[in-house]
Amino acid sequence: MKSIIFKSIFVSMIAAGLISGCANDDNYNTPNLGCVDPGLTATKTVQQIIATATGTPKLYEDDDIIEGYVTSSDEKGTFFKTISMQTLPETGAPVGFSIALNVSSTFAEGFTPGTKVYIKLKGLYYANVFNSLQIGALYQGNQIGRISENVWRQFIFPSCTRVNENDMVRTVTLAQAYNNANLNTLIEINDVRFADASVGRKYYDIDSGGGATNHFITSASTGGASNIIRFSSFAPFSGNRVPSGSGKIRGVMTKYNSDFQFIVRYESDIQLSGDRSFNYLGSFTENFESYVANQSNFPNYFNKPFVGTKVWNIKTTASKYLEMSSFGTPNEDNKTMFFVPVDMTAANTMTFKYKVSFPVTGHAPLKVYYTTNYTPGQDIRNAAIVDITSSFNIGTSQTFVNAGTFTIPANVTGNGFFIFEYTGSGLTNPRLTTNFGIDDIVVN
Repeated sequence: MKSIIFKSIFVSMIAAGLISGCANDDNYNTPNLGCVDPGLTATKTVQQIIATATGTPKLYEDDDIIEGYVTSSDEKGTFFKTISMQTLPETGAPVGFSIALNVSSTFAEGFTPGTKVYIKLKGLYYANVFNSLQIGALYQGNQIGRISENVWRQFIFPSCTRVNENDMVRTVTLAQAYNNANLNTLIEINDVRFADASVGRKYYDIDSGGGATNHFITSASTGGASNIIRFSSFAPFSGNRVPSGSGKIRGVMTKYNSDFQFIVRYESDIQLSGDRSFNYLGSFTENFESYVANQSNFPNYFNKPFVGTKVWNIKTTASKYLEMSSFGTPNEDNKTMFFVPVDMTAANTMTFKYKVSFPVTGHAPLKVYYTTNYTPGQDIRNAAIVDITSSFNIGTSQTFVNAGTFTIPANVTGNGFFIFEYTGSGLTNPRLTTNFGIDDIVVN
């Protein structure tokens, strides 16, 4: 030890309306004195309708009624002219479905979360759309579209019955969440955090284009695979920053084509009050063999693009290693940092191996730093980082070689990070797109 002396779709708002959102209103037991119950009774179950649905819209011709409970809301602008619903069975899992409705504010019309709704099916069209039942009008002869604002009250009836959404929501893991069985239902995903590349960005990032931004969430405890969570530009919180913490997120699972898109209904659905924890060690070896190819989220490292979108990820040849490159679409400028947590008091030295491939003349892509006052998710410009690149012999070897050893100064103590920064560009001439690989990081 050293002496101390010294971390839907907004793709196109088609007539079917595939975007999502809602507001937490806990006054479930407050009677709505202006409500007139429609006095209807379901004659078919949602499961019975699903059993006859196909990918082609069909006109429903019998006098049948189904019922469901609202899981979504457009009060905060995150759903658009579509209502997600689910059943509320006494036993077993609920079944979700959606209704396309040409109404500018379904929330104002009584479609609030937990509200029981009756649907008269006769005269409506239904189909299996992206693996979930969708009900609406016929659009362009072969799609489910929105029911006209002039006639929807003939078919859709919000009741005076409302249940607490805590009686509808199901708690699931990330591995369980992105599944067809959960479509249009209300779920709460535990033990999650936003992927490193999303932390600190705005929920809606105008640079991503379109009317919504896909961010990603991953397991807070294991990292690994990440999944889409989508935010609309119309949400009032869309300009807020993505948090770095860990915890749980509540929302509605939707799907567009083959892409699952988890939609929070408003910002308070995001409950990430736990720390983004790191294990600060004074002695360890990282050879990246425990990760899978192309992995870019790690349980104990922070992989953050401060310029551009590309990140460090796992590659494999004879063995696995970490690599970053500016090559490939989109063509952009890149500055991405890979943070390795270290107990600077207990540690004495740090070494690593490197190699390059497809080197570009004049491109020196790697810099190495350390810091003891950076909090993952914050602006790196607010941290004191010390450039130690000159302590290493970083050349253009195309096989892995030792870069040298950095001795931690005696007055550098406490928890901190070593930072591997890649800088490159797909926009310059010539393009600075050298592939840079790192392996066998050793701290002693």
